[in-house]
Amino acid sequence: MNVVITGSTKGIGLGMAREFLQRGHDVVISSRRPDAVDTVVNELRQAFPGRRVTGAACDVADYAQVEALWEAAARELGQVDIWVNNAGRDGVKAPFFAIPPEDYALTVQTNLLGVMNCCRVAIPGMYAQGGGRIFNMEGFGSNGQVRPAVAPYGTTKYGLVYLTKALALELKGTPVKMCYLSPGIVVTDLLVPPPEQRGERWEQSKKILNILADTVETVTPYLVDGILKTDKNGGAVRWLTPGKVRRRFFMSLFRKRDVFGPLGY
Repeated sequence: MNVVITGSTKGIGLGMAREFLQRGHDVVISSRRPDAVDTVVNELRQAFPGRRVTGAACDVADYAQVEALWEAAARELGQVDIWVNNAGRDGVKAPFFAIPPEDYALTVQTNLLGVMNCCRVAIPGMYAQGGGRIFNMEGFGSNGQVRPAVAPYGTTKYGLVYLTKALALELKGTPVKMCYLSPGIVVTDLLVPPPEQRGERWEQSKKILNILADTVETVTPYLVDGILKTDKNGGAVRWLTPGKVRRRFFMSLFRKRDVFGPLGY
């Protein structure tokens, strides 16, 4: 399989890239920063010498850059079998009226407009090559949950679910499949605030997160296995299911987890 992953120079995206390569698939790395792309591509080529690893800088909010990403992937690998819309940002965590307009605009441009751009480019490309699968990354807000201080992020993820449902309906009966990908709560830069913003509220949050959160290394093998097995339009790969949440809270009565300590948080 040939796989494109947006936002794949760190965190979940990079973790999935490694897992695909370990399973014998070829990967296209992408993020906004050309230097980060070059660094990660070189590292992965050294770590997986038998696989094809290429990369291209891409701001998914820019349609022309997404087109260039597809063209680079098709040129280097021949075709794109799987496209993972992983690129995202959460922005400033504050009441909405206190968030700078340019910050929430960037969140919407990346998380929602960016996914639209990627789907708009990948769907015709996959039609032309005879098929393919697209996975859109869910996040907090996708299931309608609401909490203060993350309004822009949650809004984009709620909208992403509608978009994915609509595209799955439009693609019904075609060789192009539209699917969902949900990593649950993963310890990455998106989840952990910078040191200057960690106070009493963060320490309180850690208590719940130590029950529900997981590391990239724990989650990404499951996600990649699920992606490779899911070939049904509208299919979903979800790590943190309601049943797993209930079991985690029950087990927390007997066993304490610390997912942050080993990572230096």
